[in-house]
Amino acid sequence: MKDCKADILRYRLPLKQPLLLKHACLKKREGLILRLRIGNRCGYGDIAPLPGFSRESLSEAEKQLQAFCRAVDDGQTLSLRDVENSAFLTDVLRLQPIPSVLFGIESALWWWQQKHWFDPPETGPLLQGSTEHIIHRLAQWQGNWPTEFKLKIGRDSIEEDCVRINTVLQALPKSVNIKLDANQQWTLDQAIRVAASIDVERITFVEEPTANVDEFSQLYEKTGLRFALDETVQNPEYLLQPMPGLAAVVIKPTLVGGLARCRHLVTTGRNLGIRTVFSSSYESSIGLHILAQLSAQWTPGERPGLDTSSAFIDSLTSEMIIAGQPVSINPAFVSPADTKLNSSIEESS
Repeated sequence: MKDCKADILRYRLPLKQPLLLKHACLKKREGLILRLRIGNRCGYGDIAPLPGFSRESLSEAEKQLQAFCRAVDDGQTLSLRDVENSAFLTDVLRLQPIPSVLFGIESALWWWQQKHWFDPPETGPLLQGSTEHIIHRLAQWQGNWPTEFKLKIGRDSIEEDCVRINTVLQALPKSVNIKLDANQQWTLDQAIRVAASIDVERITFVEEPTANVDEFSQLYEKTGLRFALDETVQNPEYLLQPMPGLAAVVIKPTLVGGLARCRHLVTTGRNLGIRTVFSSSYESSIGLHILAQLSAQWTPGERPGLDTSSAFIDSLTSEMIIAGQPVSINPAFVSPADTKLNSSIEESS
């Protein structure tokens, strides 16, 4: 690629309160921003493996990203098609592609090619934190009610999950449904018990109710509770196909890896009549911008699950994001130890 330069920005974003994940508790979100300059235009990607969910560590992702940047900056012959098809990692750099890096590199190239941004879609609201906090938030709700809320469950006892779901349903208008996210934390028997204790007609679907995808359709056939795939499609070998009770596919590009695979899931889902919903993995504002634009362009009319920016104390970006132009990065959240990173900030400000 002629006149192409690549550099890496490392960020640390403090959270308002500790974020409890499946196998981790985060006090800050760490990640990498890839910036590409090709000619007089820029493209950005967000590389942020999510602890407890991503197969790779941030250190592993950074090493692979550094190899890519060195190849670009050294003037190695790479075509845009090579990069977009990930051939640069397997054939040129002899590296095994990892999901967060694929997403970051392909996003940066996709960003560079965008001439303008679409109007961002409305975000599907996420209900998390204590039940008391959720009820207080709903009591203060202003404006029109969305048709759906998303509710995190599966971290407490089955009895507590049932109380939580029913309490939230009672606080919402009858016209509003909820999407549940269990993160594979129930057994099939537990999922059946939960379904028997709630109004399944007001549950749009439950994401990954158990750790065994073969049990999902059994749950639907026994209870009428529809489900969505999330962790299942993060397996690169998984092929999306019809299943009794399958209502949606939740696409988290940081975990799925690469825009090419995400686009394939969207296309397959559309052909099968299955909803596809983009969702975040607590990326920075740059990552959220990418996900919002992918949703607006590829799944118009669908509310993406991007209600995660409120978890951060502040935003990584400090000004409006303009297609093709340098993005202003908030220096308060960037590691001062990286001199190359500091020079990048000065150039973009």
